[in-house]
Amino acid sequence: QHSEAARAAARRAARAALGIADDAYLVCSFGFIAPTKLTQELVHAWLAATLHTDPRCELVLVGANHGGDYGVELSAMLRDTPRIRIAGWTDEAVYHQYLQAADAAVQLRAVSRGETSAAVLDCMNYGLPTVVNANGSMAALPDDTVLKLPDSVTPALLRGALESLHGDAALRARLGARARALLQTEHSPDHCAALYAEALARA
Repeated sequence: QHSEAARAAARRAARAALGIADDAYLVCSFGFIAPTKLTQELVHAWLAATLHTDPRCELVLVGANHGGDYGVELSAMLRDTPRIRIAGWTDEAVYHQYLQAADAAVQLRAVSRGETSAAVLDCMNYGLPTVVNANGSMAALPDDTVLKLPDSVTPALLRGALESLHGDAALRARLGARARALLQTEHSPDHCAALYAEALARA
């Protein structure tokens, strides 16, 4: 656990390293860009939202672009759009800098094979208020730890979620604190080990 002062210092250092202004409102989406991550839907919602016209708001897609037509279409969408960019593949250090630098995250899924999203858990562990949709395991996340949309995300709902987080610092702080607390208790190594030990003892 780190103090608020330490987190603020890490945030400033990460932003300096990434070239992000201290007063920017930074939203990130983490992971490979693909139709299953609803990346184009996120960009469409951003362009329709008030954040697009605010010069202090930035959207960064932290991951490698899709190698097929989907990626080509996304690149075309972003050609003349200021303050939206694809960071591309990043190493572990830069990935964590974006987690430290961000004000909010958006992690959507269209298809699940039952797996848990590591990126969502990383966002929560860093205390980021995170927009998810109720797809697969993300549906089970407590409603007070993420801003959860229905599995079938509509453009209006996604735009509203983006604007709600941007306009409500108290909501961001509340979601981030509860997300971090959940990860440091229910998902801590000690807690998980205790659950395994209990299950083995019963078996």
